[in-house]
Amino acid sequence: MEVPQTTATATLTPTPLQYQSPVNAENQAPPSVVPPSFTNLAQGAMYRPVYHHWFFRKEVETKVLWQPFSMVDSLALEEAFISTEIAPETLVPTDGGRYDVNILRRQRSSVYWQESPSEVRRCSWFYKGSTDTRYVPYEENVSTRLEEEFKIATTSNVWHRIVELPNKETVVFHGPNVMVHYLQATSPDAWGNTPQTPSRPRVVKRGVDEFDIDEGEPVKIDHLLFLVHGIGPVCDLKFRTVEEVVDELRSIALQLVRSHFRTAMEQGKVNRIEVLPISWHATLHGEDTGIDRKLKSITLSSIPKLRHFTNDTLLDILFYTSPVYCQTIMHTVGREVNRLFNLFRKRNPTFEGGVSLGGHSLGSLILFDLLCHQKPTEEQLVCEPAPPSRDSSAERASVDGDSGGSATAKVPPAERKLNQRVSYVMGTAGTGQPYITYPQLNFQPKAFFALGSPIGMFVAVRGIETLGEDFRLPTCPGFFNIFHPFDPVAYRIETLVNPELTTLKPVLIPHHKGRKRMHLELKETMARVGADLKQRLMESVRNTWNTVYQLAMFHRSDDQALEQEVDKVLEEQLQQQSETDSCHSGADGEADPDVSVGQLNGGRRIDYVLQEAPLESFNEYLFVLKTHVCYWESEDTMLMILKEVYSTMGISADNEVLQQNMPATFPVSSSSSYSNTLPDASGPGLSHHVAENKETGLRGVQPDCSFMSSHIDSSPVTTYAVDLQSSAAMVTPSSGPTASSILPSTSVSSYQPRMGMDPTAPPTENKNLGPPPTSGFVRK
Repeated sequence: MEVPQTTATATLTPTPLQYQSPVNAENQAPPSVVPPSFTNLAQGAMYRPVYHHWFFRKEVETKVLWQPFSMVDSLALEEAFISTEIAPETLVPTDGGRYDVNILRRQRSSVYWQESPSEVRRCSWFYKGSTDTRYVPYEENVSTRLEEEFKIATTSNVWHRIVELPNKETVVFHGPNVMVHYLQATSPDAWGNTPQTPSRPRVVKRGVDEFDIDEGEPVKIDHLLFLVHGIGPVCDLKFRTVEEVVDELRSIALQLVRSHFRTAMEQGKVNRIEVLPISWHATLHGEDTGIDRKLKSITLSSIPKLRHFTNDTLLDILFYTSPVYCQTIMHTVGREVNRLFNLFRKRNPTFEGGVSLGGHSLGSLILFDLLCHQKPTEEQLVCEPAPPSRDSSAERASVDGDSGGSATAKVPPAERKLNQRVSYVMGTAGTGQPYITYPQLNFQPKAFFALGSPIGMFVAVRGIETLGEDFRLPTCPGFFNIFHPFDPVAYRIETLVNPELTTLKPVLIPHHKGRKRMHLELKETMARVGADLKQRLMESVRNTWNTVYQLAMFHRSDDQALEQEVDKVLEEQLQQQSETDSCHSGADGEADPDVSVGQLNGGRRIDYVLQEAPLESFNEYLFVLKTHVCYWESEDTMLMILKEVYSTMGISADNEVLQQNMPATFPVSSSSSYSNTLPDASGPGLSHHVAENKETGLRGVQPDCSFMSSHIDSSPVTTYAVDLQSSAAMVTPSSGPTASSILPSTSVSSYQPRMGMDPTAPPTENKNLGPPPTSGFVRK
């Protein structure tokens, strides 16, 4: 029997792939040699170690986020990590020196305030689920395992590798850029059923390409700013603490420095300002005072959430009027400010900048009372960490008479008995301020910024009618009262210094992107133009002809009396215009240098108002709560603080916004009849001119409703206006397309009126006015 021939089974060995050139039917070329680049691809791509970046864990509400350190901080942490001489107690300062990181323990701890330590990771591999919005870093041991498997797959060019994780989950490497993470199979339920729809796998990412990593904060600090919060444990509608809102405000300050002080920053004159929070609410409601325990025993059980909000927030206002708890609040604020200042100087020994204070709501009142009772001496008293003893209750500290403060006496600590006698100040500080001791600060602040402040109301309630122009803070030369126009808690200060400044509007804070918001300019311009056109034109139509005939009769009797009457009316109008200008001083966002408001701010303006947002202007009552807490995230507020801080150093912001100093014009067609022809009887005080803006090239009609010359730019166009209604007289021009009253406002007494409508008659002899026009008010 013949055995069939069998085919030997050859062992297949992997061979490098060869590049096949296109095959031609007529001329079949042999396979060519593989190019070097493709040969390397076939044998395995070049492996490059992954970049490691440091992250820290942050809890926001109910979510857990992993935030990357800045590039500067991550490099410092990596350098300390690879160092062989690192000790367990070695700390690396990060976040501008506000946090310290322990490399061995992988913990990040706050320096200036109490905060739970957060976890720190050296990250290189990340994953993102179907419902996640950001990549989450793997644990360091998992990242190390994935990096080893990725190196093998890359060098061997063998993909579709399955990596099993310690939690029975798997990661599959389909390719160098396609990697997925399969979750563990769901366990069966009580009936033994497993879900039919499996969960979608996670996307795996190697490296930090998907993250926006900041460069880091400048090392040098130009200025230090302390911010004191208001009532309650939270500071805004997002229920964030003072540390969180100050952190956002600090980020806004750094962005504004980079955008508005770019020139000075490139020259090395500007770096950054440090903003640190001051918290006092936790101490007031802590176990030392026992106030929460006392309130809980007397609080009704109904509507518990509202009553808890009242006890924890609103009652802070009443606590400050109490001599017992006011002393606790004042001691806490003074002690915290001095503690943070000393700690800051210790960690920044080369700091040579100034220090400023800022307070929101009730926090501004606390700082105001504290600054009023500072002693203007070089030797500052150190605030003791503990409340004063009962033996010192008879001591009194006096302040300068210019400071407006009153004598104070120390009281026993907060745990004193309620049956003891309570004393209140009776004097210049009012009858509602209790006797307490005011701690002395270890520094003299450059400025005090009050945000949404009720200082004016509290001072008025204390029985003080006016502070007086000589009132000032003993050790603080600057005082700025910043408020939103719809803030229900904010009050003015300038009218409290001088009651005659009631009509003086607060200074409008410019928008951080330049000048006013568009809806404010449009509203102001349209209101001014519309009201003037409606009222003055109707008055002119009603009174023009009666005025003309009365003028004729009056002129026939006595020419000299007419001139005197005209001069009198002009003086009245100029005086009225001067008062109007003073009322609108600062409405364009700049303080009038001619207005002096006492010594509280060195003679400068004190009240500064923010510009409301377009949505807020629709209804003032819908955003009252938001407007009271808007300062923590307001770029306009922070930019004003930066400008004031750096102005003391002789540094001004860049004029990067051209439209900040440009007037508002309304483009009109060159063929528009309104722009070229205006009613003759436009009425006293209403005049127009067409001017061209040389910078923008726009032509616009500028209404003159302010009884004064108006100029859009440096063009020679001049507008004159005078109101002769009160004297029942009207003066007509000798020439021009309109019959409106025109007089040079700069030379009132030298003007000689020209009477008569006959152009051929001498101006001083022709006294026949002639009949009035029969139709229309536009002279053809």
